[in-house]
Amino acid sequence: MVTATEATVRWAGGTVFEAAGAGGATLQIDLPVEKGGAGVGFGPMELLLHALGTCMSTTMVQILAKQRLTLGAYTVTLRGERAEQPPQRYTHIVVEHRFRGPGLTRANLERLIQLVEERYCAVAATLPRGLAEHHVIVEESGVRSQESGESPTS
Repeated sequence: MVTATEATVRWAGGTVFEAAGAGGATLQIDLPVEKGGAGVGFGPMELLLHALGTCMSTTMVQILAKQRLTLGAYTVTLRGERAEQPPQRYTHIVVEHRFRGPGLTRANLERLIQLVEERYCAVAATLPRGLAEHHVIVEESGVRSQESGESPTS
């Protein structure tokens, strides 16, 4: 059986489109000003980063709940580097996962992120393998305590 997903965007004028979700939510999509848009909505490439971050994080939350681990906070920040020449595709994406909660360990979180990326996240599986680089930060009382990988700013 083939699973299908459908999406519709409706032109709202200029370069602005409105996307409607299955649950009735709406989202404005537009080009950034520097690309000729009005900059009043999410850009298509920005939405791709949001899709990857949300796919990874929602699955992580579900797995951590099954492991009976409590999250105090979880933030995913993504930075996509793009090619200079059209179509200006992403050439590298840095995904920073910042966690806070009792019993969370960097080793377990890194293992789970790898598992989610390789086996459970459809968005990650759709992107070229190796495009995304993940960094895990475990905070204690709001202070950075453990980091993995190189600094995303390097």
